Amino acid sequence: MKFSTEVQVRFADMDAYGHLNHATFFTYLETARTIAFRGIFLDLMSKGQLLLVVNAECSYKAPIGPTDRAIVTMQLEKSKRSSFTLGYRVHDGEERTFAEAKTVMICFDENRGKPVAVPPELKEVLSQV
Repeated sequence: MKFSTEVQVRFADMDAYGHLNHATFFTYLETARTIAFRGIFLDLMSKGQLLLVVNAECSYKAPIGPTDRAIVTMQLEKSKRSSFTLGYRVHDGEERTFAEAKTVMICFDENRGKPVAVPPELKEVLSQV
């Protein structure tokens, strides 16, 4: 299953060339993750368990202009004991792809100061992405 959300392209996100600044793509990925995992993020944080990005990569395919639609589609690509990989496609809702990206996330217990197994409630949410 995939999760998709539209992200508002703001004038402030543009660079001097009139298209979306390359670093802002990562903010769009973060926005999609936050929307998809909103409830589980807060629940885990209240228990001292954090979801940390340990690797992020993005391949840019086409610039996003100020009038373009920006939709982020996210899906689970891989799950391990304490980490998981999310794949993303930033697109216009039709055929145009602006970027393809991945983030590797770990579950981290801030009280113990080390990675921990992906909790069952997060595994359930991930199975829906």
